[in-house]
Formats: sequence, C-alpha cells, structure tokens
Amino acid sequence: MTMLGRYRIEGRLGEGAMADVFRAHDPGIGRTVAIKLLKPEFGRNPELGERFLREARAAGALNHPNIATIYDVGEADGVAYIAMELVEGQPLDQLIQSQGRLPYERVLAIGQQLASALDYAHRAGIVHRDVKPSNILLTADGRTAKLLDFGVARIGDLDPAGSEQQLAQTQIGQMIGTPRYMSPEQALGIAVDRRSDLFSLGVVLYEMVTGKVAFPGVGLATLAIQIAQERVEPIDRSAADCPPGLRFIIDKLLAKKPDQRFADGDAVLKALTRELDATGEAPTQRRGLSLRVKLPLMLVTLTAVALAASVSMMLSRERRTLEHMAIVSGGSIAAFVTGNSAVLAADNAGLAPAEQDWTSLQAFVTTAARDQGIRDLVVADTGGIVRAASDSALIGRPYRAASGEAPLDAEATGVIAATDRGKGPGLRFVRPIRYAGADFGKVDLVIRRTALDAAIANARLLLIILSLVVMTVVLVVGYLSGAMVARPLARLRLALDEAAQSDFALRISHRRRDEFGAAFDAFNRAAAAVEPHLGGTGAKSEAAMKATLIAAPARRAA
Repeated sequence: MTMLGRYRIEGRLGEGAMADVFRAHDPGIGRTVAIKLLKPEFGRNPELGERFLREARAAGALNHPNIATIYDVGEADGVAYIAMELVEGQPLDQLIQSQGRLPYERVLAIGQQLASALDYAHRAGIVHRDVKPSNILLTADGRTAKLLDFGVARIGDLDPAGSEQQLAQTQIGQMIGTPRYMSPEQALGIAVDRRSDLFSLGVVLYEMVTGKVAFPGVGLATLAIQIAQERVEPIDRSAADCPPGLRFIIDKLLAKKPDQRFADGDAVLKALTRELDATGEAPTQRRGLSLRVKLPLMLVTLTAVALAASVSMMLSRERRTLEHMAIVSGGSIAAFVTGNSAVLAADNAGLAPAEQDWTSLQAFVTTAARDQGIRDLVVADTGGIVRAASDSALIGRPYRAASGEAPLDAEATGVIAATDRGKGPGLRFVRPIRYAGADFGKVDLVIRRTALDAAIANARLLLIILSLVVMTVVLVVGYLSGAMVARPLARLRLALDEAAQSDFALRISHRRRDEFGAAFDAFNRAAAAVEPHLGGTGAKSEAAMKATLIAAPARRAA
C-alpha cells in the first residue's frame, strides 16, 4: 500500500492490538503523520469498525500536551483509519528494555505527565483502557511523555437502559488491549471506569521503578489470576532506593479493589508532585520569619555579645600589658639619664653660678634625645632652673611641668601622663637626681607612645577581624543548621496538612537516620494504621476521625 486516500504511506512504524501503524505524509498541509489502520480481522466487523471510528473521533477532541493529537478520522478504500500526531522519540517499553530501572526522579516526572493526561481524558468522559509502556512515547529530548492509542477507549459509562447489543460490544472492547497491563476488572470482564486506567498506570510505574513486569505470567489464565488475586513482588526487593512515598503511591494504584485506589488522576498527580517536590526539599509558605533566618540571627546576636565582652576584656588587658612594658622601658631610660647627670649636677652644685659649667650635660642630653623613642628631655637643678634640655630654648628658664599633666602614680613610679603639647602623646617620667644621699635636681623625660598606640590599634583591628570571621562562620552555620531543621519540619507539616484531605493516603519518603527520620517513620506508621479505617468510605466527619485516633491507643493498652 502506497496511498490511503490523500495520505502517502512512507513506511511501517509498528503494530497494536487492533491496528497497524504507518508513517504517512499529508500533502494537503505538508505534514508527516502517523496513520493507524484497523486490522482486517476487526475491519470485517462493521460494528467494531464503527466503534473504532466513533471512539477515535471522541478522543480527537482531546487537547493535552501529554496526549498525542488526533488530526483526522475516517474510512478510505474500505479501511478505517486514524491520522494522528507523529511523535519522534522512543517508546517507553524500549527505554526500559535498554536501560532497565529508571531513576525514581524520572519515574516521578513521567508519572506526573501521565496522571495529568489521564485525568484530563477522564474528565472528558474517556477511559483509555490500554495504558502500557508501548503506548507511551518519550520525545527526542526525553522530557515529555505522550500517551497514545485511545482507539480501544470507551466513552463514558454504559447507558443503564442500553440494549443487549451495546453490552456485547462493550464486553468485546473490554478484553481488547495488552493483558499484562489490564486491571482486575478488565481481567474479570466486569464493568470498568477511570480507576482501571489508574491500575494500569501503577503497573507501568512499577515496571519503570523495578525494571521488571509486575505480573510475569505467560498464559492469559495465569495473568488473569495474578492480576485479580496476587500481590506484586515488593518493590524494595528490586529497588531498595525507591522512596517510601513512591512505593506507597504504586501500591495504592495496584490495589485490587477500585475503591482502594486513588479516586482520580488528579489525586495521583498531586501525590506524585508532592513526592517530586520532596526530592528537592521544596520550601513551603511560613508564618513570620523562617527558622533558617531566626536561628542564625539568634546565634549571631549571642555570638556578637560574647565577642564584644571578650574583645573588650582582651583589649583592656592588652593595653595594660603594653603600657607596663613601655613604663618599664621608659623607667630604664630615665634611670640611665639620671645616673649620668648625677655627677655633673653634684659638681656644679658646689660652685658659684658664674663658675658652673653645664656644657657637657647639654651634650649628653642632646645625644640621648636623638633616640626616636624620646620626645622631650629636661634636666633641672635644685633651684628649679633648666640646665639641659632637648629643646635648647628651655635652657636657663625656670622648670615648670606642662599644664594638664596628671600623675599616673607619681609616688611609686615617678610617672605622669604627658599631654600632646603639639608633639604627639607620650609617657612622662620625673626622677630626682641623687648623689651621695643628697638631691641635686630632677630629670623630666617624655617618651613617645606612638609605637604603643600602634600596637594597641593593631591588636584591636586583628580582634575585630577575628570577630567578624567568627560571626560570619556562625551566620553560615546557623543558616545551614536552620535549613536542615526547617526543611524536614516543613515536610512533616505539609504531610499533616494534607493527611486529612487525602484520608491519610500518603507517606513521607526519606533516607534520614536522625530524629526527623524517626518522626517521618512514626507518621508513616500512623498513616498506615489510620488509612484502612478511612479508605473507601469517603471523608469522615471530624468527630469520627477523632474517635478513630483516640480508640487506637486504647486498643493497644487493652
């Protein structure tokens, strides 16, 4: 066959339960499509052919990003056909066959798309009834799943007042499809609804997670028994890394009784979305400041107070230590100058003023004053007249201490604080000149404290830098610690918020081995205990739910 109506057949793509699939070209609009032709053995039955076209036309009204679009439905050369979107990609069954198990994050992403597509179709009154990996195409980028083949779908429910002929057609249609992915209702030949598609979706998710088919029987009778009665092999035997939440979703989809499954595709979508969000620890809305903000702020505040007190105490001790060192050094210099001035002062003291010679003492003072650490040096005689000084303008004038200078500890050390006097701050030492037990004047020495102040300022800067580094580290650690606590708390709170709405039909997936992991496990155990009392009965009243939760510990105590 090279032509079918206006379509030019370019090659065979595959084979389905009821139809063969070909690649074709529509020259009218220049579009490549997939043509699905009803198989001859079904085409000879006019009722099946008409139903194939009727249901395909209904499916053609579906417009969803995860459902392959149907462009045209008709009959040409006595053959019923469907022209649909050609999805360039890879069928899911081939991907599973080549790769085996899929990462659970990818399973969740694909499951979300399929659940959304099924929910959309179900709301339009269409049940797919042949959900299987070969009917799911992944686009070339591997990100988008397309659900195909609504050709065996049934539109809505049967009319209760329908004829025997309608019932017979439905029974024939119910057994069309791939037995391995049928629901228990299909296997038993009883009426199906949207929850049948959800069971098939669970079989597909199971195969993606484990890399194995859910029901491995080979004969139709064996498969029917397995699907209707036997539980699948536990997922954790083949996929121990599968999160508990995803295992719970699949197990619930594979429930034998329809009323024990999710109510609709939207409920499945929400459960899968919640599980996918949990893999990234998505943040949720909070009241006030989040814990990840409050915790670091509290830690930084406490650290800042502790550091301020510590730095202040350390700087005070550092200042006292450095000043003591400077006093000891200045005292040694003052003692040296005093010792060298004593003999000259004593010699001149016994002479008349006109005979006194202070030249050698001035030379000594001038030499000593060249030391960078000495700011001022004055030697005065017993009459209070300056006889030698680093500032020659003071020689011969009465000795007078600078105004505003207050003694630090004059009696004990002979040291008083020196004012700036335009030359910078300093430490002042006043020592008496003694020789042979007699006083012959005094030495007034001021040493610069520039180096001392620089050392103190450097110590202060280093301590401030250290404090900032410590506070930054505390801030980062506090934020990370807050995040580590806030995320699991947010998950637990979200689960508790959604538990009542979903009748506890959810589980928290985790790999934690800490207290939060124990809390998640406790929630999962509680949900598993409460869910059977709520499932299948609709939403209970608040009083009934409280009675269930109160009665459980009473039964354990009994």
